Parts: sequence; structure tokens; C-alpha cells
Amino acid sequence: MPGHRAMTFPARVAALAAALAMLAVASPAHATVSPAQLVDGPSADLLELGGAAMAPDGTGGIVFRKVDGGRAHVFAAQYVGGAWRPAQRVDVGRTQGFESTWPVIAAGNGGRLVVVWAQEFGAADRLFSASLQPGARQFEAPVPVDLNVGDASLGVAPQVAMAAGGQALLTYRVVTDAQPAGAADGGVIAEIRVARLTGQLWSPLGTPMNRNPAAVIPALTAANGPKIGIDQAGAGVVAWSELDDEFAPRVYFRRIFSGGIGIARAVTPREIGGARTGATDAFALSVGRFGEAAVAWRQQPFRAGDGGPRVWVATIPDQFASDAAAFAAPRLADGGGAAAPAAGPLGPPALSVAGPDVLVGLAVGSTALSVELTETEVAAPTRLDRGDASAAPGTQVSLGSDGSAALAWRLGAGGRGNVRLQERRADGVLADRLLTGPRGGAVEDLLLAGSGLGDGLAAFTQGAGAGRQVVAAVVDAAPQTFSVQAPLDWVRGETVKLAWDPAAAAVGKVRYAVVVDDDVAVEDLGGTTFDLPTQDLEDGRRTIAVVATDAAGQETSSVPAVLRFDGTAPTLRARVLKGRRVEVRLEDGAGSGVLASSVRVKVGTRPAVSGKRRALIRVAGPGRYRVVARVQDKAGNRATLSKTVRIR
Repeated sequence: MPGHRAMTFPARVAALAAALAMLAVASPAHATVSPAQLVDGPSADLLELGGAAMAPDGTGGIVFRKVDGGRAHVFAAQYVGGAWRPAQRVDVGRTQGFESTWPVIAAGNGGRLVVVWAQEFGAADRLFSASLQPGARQFEAPVPVDLNVGDASLGVAPQVAMAAGGQALLTYRVVTDAQPAGAADGGVIAEIRVARLTGQLWSPLGTPMNRNPAAVIPALTAANGPKIGIDQAGAGVVAWSELDDEFAPRVYFRRIFSGGIGIARAVTPREIGGARTGATDAFALSVGRFGEAAVAWRQQPFRAGDGGPRVWVATIPDQFASDAAAFAAPRLADGGGAAAPAAGPLGPPALSVAGPDVLVGLAVGSTALSVELTETEVAAPTRLDRGDASAAPGTQVSLGSDGSAALAWRLGAGGRGNVRLQERRADGVLADRLLTGPRGGAVEDLLLAGSGLGDGLAAFTQGAGAGRQVVAAVVDAAPQTFSVQAPLDWVRGETVKLAWDPAAAAVGKVRYAVVVDDDVAVEDLGGTTFDLPTQDLEDGRRTIAVVATDAAGQETSSVPAVLRFDGTAPTLRARVLKGRRVEVRLEDGAGSGVLASSVRVKVGTRPAVSGKRRALIRVAGPGRYRVVARVQDKAGNRATLSKTVRIR
């Protein structure tokens, strides 16, 4: 049998047999959490980390600022093929001679990256981008996004998101009045703009996104700038903070379609449960693969005596759902219960959505927490740290479509610190690693990006002065659980066609092994079909499973299927009994069973008997009689009997 190696590889069989024993709760193997990797530094020229991104195929990158030639410029490092490439300057050329600020990054499959930043140019700073195409090693020359964003130091705050195929959306602020009359606490009048990347060029999407262009935008912080997300088809959601008609900061959103934009609607309500709400001062947005989205926000109390801040979450389904016009009612997600806020200072929330499920990351005092939400439930908070988190853990989360996740938070205090990067399998098993750069030091700018399949790319800056470093690490999750399809009916023949869903895995290629009961039939397959030879296959119900192995050697077993095989035709036997009777009996062993409608027995000229497994036919008298019988089983095997019997 070409390519068929059944009943061999004893060690492999034993390992896979053990895995098959647990197939009822099929779960992935242990994920790989990489050691910390020094991406750049140590160097006093390093400034801040701008962003991190990871595509569905596990490639990605980070962007940061670094002094070069006496000015701050933008550098990006690509993660591809399971390794980091050296960081390269992105803002190059004659248009990039001044300070660059606000760098952000997004990733698509194949190693594709896009970086956006602001470049000083007098009173009219400019927004540029540069792309790294799949297979390339150098970024293309910068292209303009917007040649007048005013004074970028007032807070242009771009954010960019990219789909797997390279479609990208960008949002940013353009301050038009830095000191509007009546505005307090640094509020400004600003346009929330959105642009779409088509090929290599950006095109603006109509008018500003603002609900009310004359309304004040709250003073910019790290947690309240505009946010944008994109789904696999290139549609998205943009969200921003704006004062409502009662001058309270609220979060608003618009859907972005392939042919236009939706209307502006509020996410955060003025009242929850009949009680007035205060300012929304921090929020996070996440958009899933099919356009579902979630917003988590920190809500301040309406009055000083109303308790402390709370974290709420609201979700919206994909754009084709009947209730896709507005976010659903908010749900508490800070672990404090309905009556009391969480104990300790409550940091800005982090957020990740996958289908109807949401994962929220929280920092409550020096405690790192995560909270899971389904369509109907809000789970109790899970404490992540071991009592060693920093005063502001900065918990970051990325949720996989099967419930797996990557999580990261800061540890330590003062001038010393670390990051813990954790992988949570779909079955709840945890793996983590403590990360630190070669020189150590305090940790800043912790970011985490995910593939949507449980993988994660964590990046942070660490140390100060000449010891400042840019550090990164990666969670390489095992392939996700998948299904194998066997024929639903009983089958026969020299081979049986098996097929299975691809095992979703971000990093590297996946190879497959087919296991029949506790024997390996074939391994090292690159495709998702196999013609299973049946010469060694016993009749009956056989358990079929496929084991997916990724480039790191991590294995995941499919949900098992039952193969109903019958390669043996039924048996027909005839004999003479006392009383001038002829008995015709059929047997089918461990096979598929006889089709009653196919049974037909005739003895001599007597009328035929149909539909019985045992036929008794009495003849009129002595003599020789011809017995003719036929039958078919449920797999299509047929048997016939033609025999002459003598009746005395």
C-alpha cells in the first residue's frame, strides 16, 4: 500500500493511543512561551514603544521611536518564520528630516506590516505610512496619509488595524481648536478622521466621525484616544470619546462598511439601571473576525458619594445580525459585584473579543485580573499574579476563537521589574514564562497583540538611560481542535475517503497523522484528505482521529469520528429439516446488518419468501428442489445462494 504504514511505529502508536483515550475532551498540547528576546538596545537612544501587532498566521512586528542623527525616528522589527529580524528605520527619505511621533503598527498574513506615524512640519504636521510586503525585507518608501494634521503634539493619536489579506483602517485626531471657550481640563475641538488603505495608498472616509463636530473632545490620555478595529472582510468599527449634550465624556462609535460609514451612536449610556453615570475616562475596543465587537470602559461615579469607578462591557454582533445597529446593555466586568466596586485603584481595562465571548484584563491596585464574559454570563474574576505584580500591572489580554488566550502583566516595583507572559489553553491548562531584558530595570509600555488563535506577541521597554531595551516574546499556541469527517453510512471497498478540517494554527505549517482505533494508519500528511486502505481494517465501527502537529512539535487531536466499515458479504446457508422443510438462514457477523427488503428466498416452485433472516419453507413431497436466495447488507455487499437439496 503506497504511503500506508499501519501497524508500525510502536512508540508513536503508544503515544497517540494515550491521546485518543482523552478524545472525548480533545485538548491541545502544551503551548510554547518563548524566552525574552532583545529586539533593540541597550541604548540611551531608545525612547518609547509605539505598538505591537500579530496577524492570524502568527507573523507580526513592533514599532518604537529611537534617536537617529539627533532626532527621534521610527523603527520597526518584523517577526516572521518564528524569529525576529533586526529593527529598521521606517521614516526614511527627504520628507522625513524632522522629529517623528505617534508610531503605530498593524500586521497582515505573510509578514505584511504597515506603520503609521506623524512627522513634524511646522504648523501643519503630516501623517505618513510605510508598508512591508509579504516576502520583502525592507519597508517601502513612506507615503502620505494626511498632509495637514495640525500640531501633532496636541494629540494626533493614530491607531491602525489590518485584516489578514492586507486591508487596513486608520483613525486619528486632528485638533482644530486647542483652547475652545468653556472647555475644562485640556479639552479640545478635534476631528476624528478615518482612512482606508487600498493597495499602497490611503483614502479618507468622508466627513469626520464626530457625532457633533462642535462638541469638545476630552483631554487626551493613553486610555481615551480613538480606537479602531477591522474584521476579516475589511469592515470595521471606530470608537472615540466625546462630550455629550450634558458635557459628560461618553464613548461613541460608527460601523465602517465597504461602501460607507454608519451613523454615530453612543456606547456608554447616561444611566445604568436607573442610576446616573459619571465620566467615561478610559475605554478599549476589540473587533472580532466576523465583525462582532466589544467595548470595555472605566466609568466614574456621577457624584463623589456614589462609590468608586467601575468597569463595564458592552457588545455588538456582526453587521448582518438583526440587532447590529447598537451595542447591547452594559454588564459589570470588574469583579466587584453589583453593589460594590473592586477594592483598590482601578486601572484602564484591556479587552479582546472572539465571537460571542469577551476577555477583559484588569489591574486593581497591584493585582492582575482577567474576567470572561459569554452571551449569558459574567464569570468570577481570575487572579493572574502570584502576589508579585507591580503597583500597576497593566494587564493585557488576547482571546482565541476556541477560548484559548494569551495574557501578560508587569511585576516588580521601583527600578526593577519583569513581565509574566501566560498562555491559557482552551481546556484551561496554563503555561507561562517570566520575561526580562539582559540589563533588567523597570518595565514600561507593555503591549500584547494576538493572532485570534491563542497566540500572542508581547513587547515592552525596560531600563533607563544607557540600559534602556526593547524586549519581546511570543506565545506559540498549539493547533486548535478540529473535526474529522468519515462517511455517515456503512461503506465498503478497497479504500475509504476521509477528510478533516484544517487545524487552525498561526505559526508554521501543520502536518497530520491518521489514527484508526489505536493504530497509526499514516502520518506526515500535508493535506486534509486521505484514502484509507481497508485491507487490514476489521468490519464494524472503527474510531477515526487525526492528530495535527505544528512546526514546534505541538500536537492536537481532532474530535473523533466513527467509521462504519463492512467489507464482508453476508453468508447464506440452506439445510433440510424434518417435516419436509427447507431452512435458509443468513448471517452478517460484525457487519452492517442486512437490508430486510433485499432478502428473497425461493425453493422450487413454492412462492418466494421475502424480508426474513430465517426462512422455513415446506415442500409438497419428496424430490429434488432448487433453492435460490439473495441478500444485500447496508454497506452494499451482496450474497447469492443457488443450491439443490433432496427431500426424502
